[in-house]
Amino acid sequence: MRPLQSTLAVMSVLSLPVQASGIFLQEAVTANAGTAGAGDGVYTGSAAAMWANPATMSGMGESLTTFNVLGFDLEMKYRDNADNGDGKAHSVLPSAGAFHARQITDDIHVGIALGAVGGSSLSYGTEWAGAAALDEITLTAMQVNPAISYQINSQWSVGAGLQLSWASLEQSTSLLDIDKDTDWAFGANFGVMYQHDERLALGASYRTKLEHEFGTRVSGPTEAELFNSLRTDITVPAIADISASYALNPQLDLLASVQWHQWSEWDNTVMDFGIGFENGPATIVRDWDDVWKFAFGADYQLNRQWRLKGGFSYETSPQDDPTKQWVDVPVGEQYRYSVGAATKWNDVTIDMFYEYADLGEVDIKRNIPQLDGTFDSRIHFLGVSFTY
Repeated sequence: MRPLQSTLAVMSVLSLPVQASGIFLQEAVTANAGTAGAGDGVYTGSAAAMWANPATMSGMGESLTTFNVLGFDLEMKYRDNADNGDGKAHSVLPSAGAFHARQITDDIHVGIALGAVGGSSLSYGTEWAGAAALDEITLTAMQVNPAISYQINSQWSVGAGLQLSWASLEQSTSLLDIDKDTDWAFGANFGVMYQHDERLALGASYRTKLEHEFGTRVSGPTEAELFNSLRTDITVPAIADISASYALNPQLDLLASVQWHQWSEWDNTVMDFGIGFENGPATIVRDWDDVWKFAFGADYQLNRQWRLKGGFSYETSPQDDPTKQWVDVPVGEQYRYSVGAATKWNDVTIDMFYEYADLGEVDIKRNIPQLDGTFDSRIHFLGVSFTY
């Protein structure tokens, strides 16, 4: 492999950390399990709602604690149009979240949330067309989110919190090994909730962007042996959420959420290898657009013991140009289908859910490495939460 080709192949893999936010797994921090996240910004039946909107804590009573536990089965398949080698990566992993809200005065609640918001352990192997760009990756992203809410009156509440985000990355290709590195990033979140009456609730919230900076060692049989270190950063976009719930009748609640993810700030990925390039640091042009997510759900009281739930969400694609797709984050439109059921055991509410995420088919056309094919990806989620 010529030095230029080696450099570009290395560039494509060393941006891989972005997969933690490109495929942002919010299921571990979902409040109303089984509704695909619809209405989370106004839901007060789970302490996990403070993640979507800290103002919801004002409706959680004296104390509320929730534990979310789930497993997910992630599969990513690549089909090469030129028969240069298909690829398949598979990961089955657990995930969890813990949340607690407590009233300290008549008007003030405080809470803390801990959640795994991204992660995977994938191996495509060395026989597929993109082996020079990706062999294996292990990625973890977690956040701690302390928060406070204030109830202005019987209808209005506001809240704010701090985002403390930790990420870990370890990866390799057929050309290089990249040592494991970890990093902390910090941000904030804000929310407001309006309880119009017993039937209608509205909420709005905003999470600031997070930027992780990684610096690690690089080793491997590159022809020029120029690469021995790397510094790069990862952006998790700012997210704005508007949620609503409406009690159509005493048994049925209708839920909806609209989210905006500011992916347009991710124009490119800059990588500093500690050596000089003629035109400055190595850069991958991304040119992503903002993403919109629309979620709709229903929560139905079947009888005294059981509630049934269902939901659907759709996310727009940040990039539809195959020549600007990269093997690190082959992302397009996303569809999620979710069902769930809830019951009470003594004073504990138990929520169970299943969700299928269709990450769609994403075409990619790249010259270096030589890729002309389609990624097809999906995720199965199965989980349970306990609230008391």
